[in-house]
Amino acid sequence: MNRLISMKSSDKVLKLRLAVHILTLTHSIIVTFKLLNVDFDSSDDPAVRQYSKLKWKLITAWFNFLGTGYLIISIFCDWEALKGNKKSKYVQILSKINTFTFTSIIFPTTAFGDILFWRIWNDNRELIMPLSAENYITVWDQHSMHTVSLIFVLYELILVHRERPKSYQSEIIAMFTFLNIYSLMCIISLLNGEYVYPCLKLFSNGKLFVLLIYAYISHLFYYTSQWLIIDLINGSKNVTSDKICNNIFMRLMTVKS
Repeated sequence: MNRLISMKSSDKVLKLRLAVHILTLTHSIIVTFKLLNVDFDSSDDPAVRQYSKLKWKLITAWFNFLGTGYLIISIFCDWEALKGNKKSKYVQILSKINTFTFTSIIFPTTAFGDILFWRIWNDNRELIMPLSAENYITVWDQHSMHTVSLIFVLYELILVHRERPKSYQSEIIAMFTFLNIYSLMCIISLLNGEYVYPCLKLFSNGKLFVLLIYAYISHLFYYTSQWLIIDLINGSKNVTSDKICNNIFMRLMTVKS
């Protein structure tokens, strides 16, 4: 009887997740098309005109691209799970890919990028974008890119059941590999006279090195923090396969049923 209640509650969680994933994906697509159609070339400010080609090099574009792939796979897996195909070979493979990508890259990168963005924005926004760019990208656009994504990854961290991996090595390697590729892209752009962010033009080589170290340490901090949050939510290390989505929300829904 308890298992039947748990299954019904699991269906409720899956339906909620599916609805949120579809809504978030729709929002992401709308924002992406809107920003892609912004005519930066019409600006009188050469720093703004550069965004026509630099927009693909922003860290926001990178983690939102990964997030879109994550959402598409999540929608497919949730839909299959609702149809009773959770144990399908393809669903299990895609779920493992999604889980690995989320914990190793999407969560730490999104948390780092969004939190740092708003900290700099409130202190000195000229370090991350020319002031004249506000004529093309409104503060609501910034919230769509840097607030919604942060809320979503926190939502995923809380609602989706996750367990600590036996070894962190592969995930940390994946995270640092992603950082290495992005840092290399920024360095190459810098050497070519292209400044992905205005602050890169103002900083000395020493400050740029400190910024790079700060980025790596911050990513490691956010990566580690998510497991502390997951332990707090799960409430127990003894999790069985029958307890799908066994977290605080799962338990509340079971009690309510």
